[in-house]
Amino acid sequence: MISPRDTILDTVARHPGTTAVFRDYGHRVGACILCEALFESIEDAAARYGIDLAALLKDLEAAAEEPADTKADRL
Repeated sequence: MISPRDTILDTVARHPGTTAVFRDYGHRVGACILCEALFESIEDAAARYGIDLAALLKDLEAAAEEPADTKADRL
């Protein structure tokens, strides 16, 4: 399970498929979340960029649960 208190770095290290989710949300807000907030918690980054935390966590969990072969398609 991904916690809102997890850092973005820890999340993408444990669940590489979540990289695509952070990139997608970054495009939506016009920032590179992976570049600018890599060491922040997910909840702090969501607050910083005005992202719906519940929706972000749902999307991250879905990406983390995908089989490894489909994750590469999203990157």
